[in-house]
Amino acid sequence: MQTTLLTLGLAALATAAPAVTPRQTVPHYPPSSVSKGFRLISNVTDPTRDLTPSVHGFALGGIHIGPPNSRSVLSPQADNTSRLFYLNGTASDLTLGTTRIVSDGGTPPFPWGVHVQGPDEFDLPANPGSHATFINGGSTLDVGITKFPDPYSVLVNRKAEGGSAGGTFVACYHEVPYYRRPFVVVDYAYATVDPDTALPVVKVPEGCAPITLIPQCAVLNDLPPDAISSHEFALDQKCYEDVASIDWKQYGP
Repeated sequence: MQTTLLTLGLAALATAAPAVTPRQTVPHYPPSSVSKGFRLISNVTDPTRDLTPSVHGFALGGIHIGPPNSRSVLSPQADNTSRLFYLNGTASDLTLGTTRIVSDGGTPPFPWGVHVQGPDEFDLPANPGSHATFINGGSTLDVGITKFPDPYSVLVNRKAEGGSAGGTFVACYHEVPYYRRPFVVVDYAYATVDPDTALPVVKVPEGCAPITLIPQCAVLNDLPPDAISSHEFALDQKCYEDVASIDWKQYGP
């Protein structure tokens, strides 16, 4: 008898309960395009940590600090001092994640790449707590750009374990000894493990703004006949037409 009452009770509950319709989530992401050339534009991910004046929407370029280094810096896009980049590699490189982010420089043009100091390297002597980035002659595997299935295109430091969870690029007003004055330099803050939670924690240095560097579509220029660089293996890259105008809060899954 108890079994019968229990069965009837469950049947009544099932009848009374409203039907549950699975909620469908429609992804919503900013419009993107494809280009062989792009510039890397800063997106400040925590506006409360932005610098003054703001560096949101600044473009990545380099300043010579003595052979063989060129320090990565940010400047307003209107200054026209940023570097033009392209994704270089074969279809196999794209699959294996071994493409290179290249920028042509010099006379005749030859390949330059973004170099990132590792967790045990520091920007000495000016900024001993910072891991500096450079745009130097010679391509590098230090950085890459996210690809499918990641819905966004951003520059990532391949030296950081866990990808974007392994740290963040930061923009800082730092002293550059070669010029004896500060610039908005681009550094990297690596994640460390919190001993209490065993979770990765990224500590943004004081006076720095956490940023992502996002590809903005640009025309890849033709090379002169004597160029050492080659665009034969320049790949199409997902990019955005105007990074600074995107309101990222409006987008997501």
